[in-house]
Amino acid sequence: MGDEQEKLKALKCHDCGGDIVKSYRVEGDDEDEEQIPIARCLSCGREYDQHTQEYYAYFADSFITDKDKSVFKLGLKGTLNGVEYEIIGRLRYQDEDEYELDTWDEWLAITAEGAYHYFVEEDGDVHSYEEYIPETIDLESSGSSIEFEGKKISKSEAYIGRIVYAEGELPWSPEIGEAVTLYDFKKDGCNYTIEQSDEEVSITKGERIPYKQIIDAFGGDQYKEMYDATIKKRKEFTWKSRVYLAVMLVSLVMALYKCSSGSAIENIMAMTKVISTNVYMQDEGGANYFSQVLYGPFEIPEPDRLYEFSVSIDEAVQPLSQEWESFRLMLIQEDRLNQVTDNMTDFNELKEMLTEIDAQKEPVESYVVNGDFWDEEGYDSDGRWHENDLSASSSFVLDEAGRYFAYLELYSKNARNVDSVKIALSSAGSVRYFIILFVIFFILFMLNRSKAATYNALPFEVGSD
Repeated sequence: MGDEQEKLKALKCHDCGGDIVKSYRVEGDDEDEEQIPIARCLSCGREYDQHTQEYYAYFADSFITDKDKSVFKLGLKGTLNGVEYEIIGRLRYQDEDEYELDTWDEWLAITAEGAYHYFVEEDGDVHSYEEYIPETIDLESSGSSIEFEGKKISKSEAYIGRIVYAEGELPWSPEIGEAVTLYDFKKDGCNYTIEQSDEEVSITKGERIPYKQIIDAFGGDQYKEMYDATIKKRKEFTWKSRVYLAVMLVSLVMALYKCSSGSAIENIMAMTKVISTNVYMQDEGGANYFSQVLYGPFEIPEPDRLYEFSVSIDEAVQPLSQEWESFRLMLIQEDRLNQVTDNMTDFNELKEMLTEIDAQKEPVESYVVNGDFWDEEGYDSDGRWHENDLSASSSFVLDEAGRYFAYLELYSKNARNVDSVKIALSSAGSVRYFIILFVIFFILFMLNRSKAATYNALPFEVGSD
């Protein structure tokens, strides 16, 4: 488009007789911006979009690029369910509401008795239709619906099909771009189509025909071999996808089992060093009490596993009553702590480093979790209420095993006993490899499922039977 605009078949504008070029109209904005194909007059600027008949004449070639990719051909004969048919005509429709190619073919066949029959081909499926005269039909039964043999069909279900190609012998002379209002619906297990144009209404009744029957009736030996090869290959991909799905489920079950089969890290609070207790602090946020506790060292034996820190208030030591307490808990590797302190046995040096831990150039901690405990009560229209939150937990994957410390900082409204806060660390089973296995087989499952639906050795699209 743009500089690549081309004059279309010397067609002229209906208003001024000017030349017509392919162009586009921009709709929406920013991320939703969309370029809508149109035809535009170079002289008067009139636009022809997909809601005009002229549009389909100007863009005729774009709707028939794949018109030869079909099992059906004019003059083709075949026997289906004991009835011999000859293909004598064809109409191709485009959905008016779609900017992209969205076509279907209506092949007209005639029987040995001279009766018309229709084979509708769309997206690899074929439906067989015959003309039908309903017992009752009222297209104007109400402003919002039509009535077909007692069945109400909303007019909102209607769509517009535009004729974009015609060939062979047809009951009338269609025009390119001619609009037809269509209703597709099911009743009593049968498919029905109502086609309503300005001049007439036609009704057909039919059913989907398995593609194998179409190939057997019209395809010939070459297409039969290709079809059999296609179905065989699709079954192979389907079988593989089921195997991959089974492996995925096993991986998921194992991952869940590992998550639930963990164990506690022992002696995490066996060695406790209180760095500070209830230091009164006042800043812009108000006054509070600050405490620091260092636990450990303790051994974490396995890397690449899921671990969970849990922190809670032990009300047997000191209840939390209409107050709050916040915490920050850090997991620090022993070697890393040694790097940032010249002498860990020097209490004052250790205290200074921990107090200024956020000022280090590189993070000291391997993992950090923050949380709040609180207790509140009051009165409302239902009477007295009381709520609290006295525990918190957080999960993480630890990359390295080894000796670690747990460093706890506490901020509270009131002075509190540091022993009232309990911490625990537990491990789950190693799930990383099961997750990796799950992802790999999920990709293989999706690829094979897609191939099972789309693999095709035939020169035309074939749906699944």
